[in-house]
Amino acid sequence: MPTHRRIAATIAAGLLLAVGMAACAENAPGPVADRAAEQADETNPAQHAATPVPTAATRGSNAAGPGQALLRNASVSDNDQEPLAQVEDSEPSTIRVWWPDALYPETSSTAETILASQFQGFTLTYSSYDLEVRRKRSTGLGGILATLRAAKPVAPGAIPDMTLMRRTDMITAANEGLIVPITDWVPTDIINDNLIPGARALGEIDGVLYGVPYALSLYHAVYRESVFTDPPLTFADVLDQQPVYLFPAGMEGGTLLNRTVLLQYRAAGGTVEDEDGNPTLDREALLAVLTFYEQAVTAGVFDDSLLAYSAPEDYLNDFITGEANMIMLDSITYLRHKDEVQNVGLMPLPTQDGTPVSALDGWMWVLTTHDPDRQEQTRTFISWMMRASQQSIYTEALGILPSQLRALETWDDTVYASFAQDLIPRSYVIRNTERSNSAAIALQNSLANVLKGMSAEDATDTALEALTG
Repeated sequence: MPTHRRIAATIAAGLLLAVGMAACAENAPGPVADRAAEQADETNPAQHAATPVPTAATRGSNAAGPGQALLRNASVSDNDQEPLAQVEDSEPSTIRVWWPDALYPETSSTAETILASQFQGFTLTYSSYDLEVRRKRSTGLGGILATLRAAKPVAPGAIPDMTLMRRTDMITAANEGLIVPITDWVPTDIINDNLIPGARALGEIDGVLYGVPYALSLYHAVYRESVFTDPPLTFADVLDQQPVYLFPAGMEGGTLLNRTVLLQYRAAGGTVEDEDGNPTLDREALLAVLTFYEQAVTAGVFDDSLLAYSAPEDYLNDFITGEANMIMLDSITYLRHKDEVQNVGLMPLPTQDGTPVSALDGWMWVLTTHDPDRQEQTRTFISWMMRASQQSIYTEALGILPSQLRALETWDDTVYASFAQDLIPRSYVIRNTERSNSAAIALQNSLANVLKGMSAEDATDTALEALTG
């Protein structure tokens, strides 16, 4: 079925289903309504509706019908936004959710229609709940983490029940006591059975679960198929085929080390931290990686101009226009630009022996309320949003990977879904210290030295001396 038809059919079916479930709930005791909810989603196991459908409260004249969007127009500012999804009730039991603008779709887009229908379906199905979704800045002033910090001591009533948060912010929020561990709260089928292998690690901090992965991002390469007989998966392949290959060799995202060289170094057996967390470098692995770059510089594949790049957007247009025929990028960038160029092949980053490797990042659902009753009703909402069929259609329309295997398996883009499904379990969740400690600085400097003409042997010795000296 074409994508637009699948989207329309899914939205319509979901709203009709929600209306039917809500009607049953109003005329049936709790267990009967619960069974109706359990049988509703053929793409997800019955136990995924972890919280029974509550006894329904009668809606007033403000209740939205199946054809009405629940999203209100709201401009982004540094202050709290208008609720984006809210259904009034005479005695509402409100579930408060913050939604980061990085995961919010463009106005009037297909993805926005899908998200609105999912919010609406929840309020129609769980009709005793009032859902309030506020769009928030992802980072910076007025962002989710900053607002949680500001509100906790002076306005705890303004804190949501849950929010989506990127892993780096989740770690900070957990260290500052702004979010709640969720091992005993999260529905077990979601966290134990449904996630893509390897995805759960994103939500864990020192073995404690703080987040439910919702939307993922991967790092990999793409190449123009018409240029290559086979993708250059190894260092030897790159040296043999000599592609016009661009990657962000500079420091990325406020860290001190780019992902490409870190992943290649790790694939060669190296580490930047020992078992006690102390900075360290492995001479053999470092020399192997730097020797590749030295040979590539000599062959004219690379030069120090790569150090000016810190993100795929810096050179994406070179690939689109054909000036480059191989680039490193992330899954979000690829999915949102994949229709702009044809004959594109997918591949992991080239490594010493061709071992696939990537870095995994993403957005997690985190719990911010300590109230047991609010935690229980919020559990209902996460069960709804993590239904595989809903996560599948929204993430594909938005252009970001879902965290659940069945959601990814039902994407229309089966080629990319299969590629991501194979690569995610081979991906690292990179710790902040791995890109910011003294070993990371030495590794980044060693790459820069080689790109500027230093030999791999000298760059290796310089890096080790800087670390030990």
